[in-house]
Amino acid sequence: MIYAIEGIVTQKEPTFVIIKTSSGLSYGVFVSLFCSTKIEKGAKIELFTTQIIKEDSQKLYGFLEKNEQQMFELLLKVNGIGASTAMAVCSTLDVNSFYKALNLGDESAFKKVAGIGVKVAKRILVELSDKKINLENIDENKSKAMQALLTLGFKQDKILQVLKDCTHENTSDLIKEALKKLS
Repeated sequence: MIYAIEGIVTQKEPTFVIIKTSSGLSYGVFVSLFCSTKIEKGAKIELFTTQIIKEDSQKLYGFLEKNEQQMFELLLKVNGIGASTAMAVCSTLDVNSFYKALNLGDESAFKKVAGIGVKVAKRILVELSDKKINLENIDENKSKAMQALLTLGFKQDKILQVLKDCTHENTSDLIKEALKKLS
């Protein structure tokens, strides 16, 4: 499994880049529109990747931010959502808009995505209802820490209680402090 890739962008299309690594190998990586706008041809970048292997294909999906990758992988768990639709969601909704739509049960936010109708939007809300995040009084670092802890399998209510008492300010220290309190 390829977890990340670092190299120089040799070709860039709106949702696809080719990255040449220092070893001389070039990899094709699908990216969201949000990610693509931050990438320049000829620049050296590192992308977190999700590799999807099927009988007839092997594809890499790349993300500049771990939160966007987690959102993509969360969407893949929804019945009936494949990589193309998950990437379309990542290209339409940024991470904060995605979690806000989940919190509010905003079906219309998901229907804005090409390929998602009423049934799929409702399915996303139902199947990901346990991934809602209370964003009130939580700064960006605590929000990122919460998303990481949710990914690790901790319950939202316990994470919220612990994060209120955490004193660290950067994300990695918050996660470490929260993990100590959660265990």
